[in-house]
Amino acid sequence: MVGVIVPVHGFAPYLAETLDCVLGQVPAPSAVVVVDDGSPEPLVLHADHAGRCTSVRRETRGGPAAARETGLEALGSDVRFVALCDADDAWTDGKLAAQLSALDRFPDAALCFGRALVVGPDGRPTGERWAEPATGEHAGIELRRWLYESNPIPTSSVVVTRAALQAAGGFAASAFSGEDWDWELWLRLAAGGASFVCAPDAVVRYRRHPGGLTANIAALARFQIAVHEHHGDLVDARTRERVLAADRAALRSVDRRSHGLRRFLPRRDPYR
Repeated sequence: MVGVIVPVHGFAPYLAETLDCVLGQVPAPSAVVVVDDGSPEPLVLHADHAGRCTSVRRETRGGPAAARETGLEALGSDVRFVALCDADDAWTDGKLAAQLSALDRFPDAALCFGRALVVGPDGRPTGERWAEPATGEHAGIELRRWLYESNPIPTSSVVVTRAALQAAGGFAASAFSGEDWDWELWLRLAAGGASFVCAPDAVVRYRRHPGGLTANIAALARFQIAVHEHHGDLVDARTRERVLAADRAALRSVDRRSHGLRRFLPRRDPYR
């Protein structure tokens, strides 16, 4: 069984599109939980979705990790796979089927991810290209090094096994659970020896829009340094020092170029 978690905070103009494409998958997910993470005005689902989704409200905003943890609890224990989708992204047709097929071929994998088609507010492709990891299984030291240096995994493309997620401590179990960067969870999974599978046919429409820009780039850079220091034992000393040196150089650039830092940082998936 597959359960989907969709965290929401505040006005969500793309939520209907998100839920339409999630519910329209073949096979359809067995459960969809929409988590209202302390929105000023409580979320009310449209009638087209209310009967097919479970809506859960957190009275206090906790951030995406806490919201996803709430969603995980609401899914129930019979869900084997947990799929993620942010409230302004969309799954293309066949996305979920491609991942279930990949996980059937690689039954020991903890997580399956796809690829992103980056679109703007109007839904048109922006031309931005993300890294495209090789098809198939990624495991061992190469996976850890790759995740440590960058984050080419679109959060809204992820399907993770519940067992692996719980073994890693869940969404909100780390010292960084107040942040909205799922990259740290991928590192925790890799640190536990997990392997990941890339299913390139599992495509998500990842939306760039003004509300999605990072508000505090300096804080984000400091968080990245903290994560790299915390997970430094995943890579050799030379790689660790090279990556941290690049982090510190990026942080120093904030005062000179307030927007230039984004190209140094792994992509992230906040509520946007």
